[in-house]
Amino acid sequence: MKRWTCAVMAVALAGGCSAPATSAPPAARSGMGSVSVPDPCTLLSRDDVTELTHRDVTQIDHGDGYCQWQQEDGQLAVFVSRTDPAEFHSTVDGIGDGACWSSGHLYVLYGTLQIDVYSRGGDDLPDAKRVAETVITRL
Repeated sequence: MKRWTCAVMAVALAGGCSAPATSAPPAARSGMGSVSVPDPCTLLSRDDVTELTHRDVTQIDHGDGYCQWQQEDGQLAVFVSRTDPAEFHSTVDGIGDGACWSSGHLYVLYGTLQIDVYSRGGDDLPDAKRVAETVITRL
């Protein structure tokens, strides 16, 4: 029973504020079409991250769809993936096409992209909002 409960919780948390990402949903924003998902490490420089979070970057890790900046007193991670806007449930106003805050992650809908910002070590939600707003201007 414990294993089944953990598996259900892991699936629920992984989805953020939406259903699982899909590879090619219809474009919700003019001009987005089938544009590939950008590499988050190309959207923010080391200096950008330091300025947005007020913490120095000590290491940068990246992989397919995510970038993580280790910091002296925290960390910032940004994940970008496709999602179906109809499945996104907003609870935070004023950013992107919708947003929600869950388990330390700010999930932001922007067209057919979901931007997941995890900020730890400072003023987490305001830091995450600043990061997401900056990322949106670079998409």
